[in-house]
Amino acid sequence: MKITQIRTNKNNQQSVKTLEMSNVLETMKDDTQYADVRDLRYFMKWADRLSEYKNMYRLPVYYPSVELSVNRDGQRRLRRFTGLLTLTMAPLHDRDELPVIKEALRQLPMTFAAFLGSSGRTVKVVVRIAAYDGTLPQDEQGAQRLCQQAYPLLCRLYQTVVNMAPVSAPLTVNAARRKGEDSVLMAGFRRTVDDQPLFVAEAAPMFISTRLPLNFVAPVPDIATLPAADTPETAADASVAATVPATPAERVSQEMNQFIELLSGRYDFRRNIIMGYVEYRSKEDPYYGWRPVDEPVYNGMAVQARLKGLNVWDKDVIRYLRSDMIRRYNPIDEYLWDVRDKWDGHDHIGDLARRVPTSQKQWPRWFRMWFLAMVAQWLHRNTRYGNAMAPLLISTQGYNKSTFCRMLIPPELKWGYNDNLMLSEKKAVLQAMSQFLLINLDEFNQISPKVQEGFLKNLIQLASVKVKPPYGRHVVEQPRLASFIATTNVNDILSDPSGNRRFFGIELRGPIDVTTPLNYRQLYAQAVKLLDDGERYWLDEEQTLEVMRSNEQFQMRSPEQIYFDECFRIVASEAEGQWFSAAAVFDVIKRRAGAALRGGNLIRFSRILANVPNIVRRRTSRGVEYLLARRS
Repeated sequence: MKITQIRTNKNNQQSVKTLEMSNVLETMKDDTQYADVRDLRYFMKWADRLSEYKNMYRLPVYYPSVELSVNRDGQRRLRRFTGLLTLTMAPLHDRDELPVIKEALRQLPMTFAAFLGSSGRTVKVVVRIAAYDGTLPQDEQGAQRLCQQAYPLLCRLYQTVVNMAPVSAPLTVNAARRKGEDSVLMAGFRRTVDDQPLFVAEAAPMFISTRLPLNFVAPVPDIATLPAADTPETAADASVAATVPATPAERVSQEMNQFIELLSGRYDFRRNIIMGYVEYRSKEDPYYGWRPVDEPVYNGMAVQARLKGLNVWDKDVIRYLRSDMIRRYNPIDEYLWDVRDKWDGHDHIGDLARRVPTSQKQWPRWFRMWFLAMVAQWLHRNTRYGNAMAPLLISTQGYNKSTFCRMLIPPELKWGYNDNLMLSEKKAVLQAMSQFLLINLDEFNQISPKVQEGFLKNLIQLASVKVKPPYGRHVVEQPRLASFIATTNVNDILSDPSGNRRFFGIELRGPIDVTTPLNYRQLYAQAVKLLDDGERYWLDEEQTLEVMRSNEQFQMRSPEQIYFDECFRIVASEAEGQWFSAAAVFDVIKRRAGAALRGGNLIRFSRILANVPNIVRRRTSRGVEYLLARRS
């Protein structure tokens, strides 16, 4: 299938060429023709989100919808309509999520191709369509009409699919219209940086009807305007109503009933008790799913009522939505109840753990315990203690750590994932503990040792949180939902000298498999079954010591610790060494280190010395002394 390529030189002169779409996608994988593509790929590795590639104009532009030719006057004309339409999804916050998005898009049979846009912040999707009879119009007017019918349908359909993908932030789907192009046929993309484009050669076209008028929306009859049944009873009631005027109170009651009937006929409502707001779903467009009722929405509902002649204002909408007439909804309970007693007996949690390539043999066992503790936290199984442990994934960049963390939450609960928590905003952190399901402390190395050893250490073991709600008068206690996971690119990361038992560090030996689909229902069905059967999901004393010993390799070593090892060695008897106070030891290493230890602190060093493994100590009238031997 041929498409059009247009290149623009520095003099703004254009050259038009037709190419096979399959060849265009194939050359994306190993692009050696365009030096600018290689430069752009290198640029994307180091550029931030606000950077712009200066030579972007040199990259050719492709228009999948049309095969164009140029006449003698240099004017472009339509030779053939291909039936390929281009959508754009933006903004893409994490490029590691691209494989997950592609896998979601692959589920739709009309997806022909999908790849990263040239900016690195969008996803381009090429979709096949055809007229309802399977043909393609070959005149420009017919092709434009078909595209105008197809694009709104495709945007809604792909919006629903991408909303279900486990990504960190929502993507918005639109037609990929090029700037400066006034025709709906000229939707396309620049030469992309994606070297692994999704290509489905056997994609089937989506059939579009052109018989409906443009922007057609099927009307939904209003309940209040439907004619009543023609019976003697209703006729008599109408006669009485016409002769007896309603009192002001009766008119208000009638208007409120009509207003509630109006909203009930157009929307479904539920109060999300986890997020603390009311959600709505349009009965006309149910595929958009449930969305929060925000200010524009309830103002729109008030306007709808006013247009129907009802004396209703936005405050009446708010009163109704905040009343007990709206059903309560707990998305976590609903999801876990739905998977209860559905486990097929296979170890899906173990399969998920084995996706993480590591040489640490304890990982599958620790991950299983942590995963059960996370689900137990959602079920409020333990009201005395919170999930007081968290995996810490350690590797260089590009090992899919963040994507793996995001994949742990099923699509139905993806709102419960947070990887953008600012620990400096303590009130927001406590609120997040009661609203989110999994908090990823991404780039853990950016958290200061002071925060690690203080606020964060206490936060992870909390069973409940006490916060003052917005506009509230009292501090209220809310059950904790969130568990923690963390990622970092640095090995020496744990700073607590008293022992790191809140996190268990796992060093990766390769990229995590994030492309194989997860069977979320079986994964969580297994967790619920194991919890119902009483499997333990917390560390005992021996396992805690095992975690602490394993974490020693990831311990952040201060200058005092480094110089201590150079100046002293630990001995077991007085025949091998002598007793030193912490001050005496500190004085020795200060003389050895000189200016390198200028910022040292005796109190902090005393704490470090007290937690040195296997050190022999005694308490005397002069304080605690340690049995050590000086190195020569």
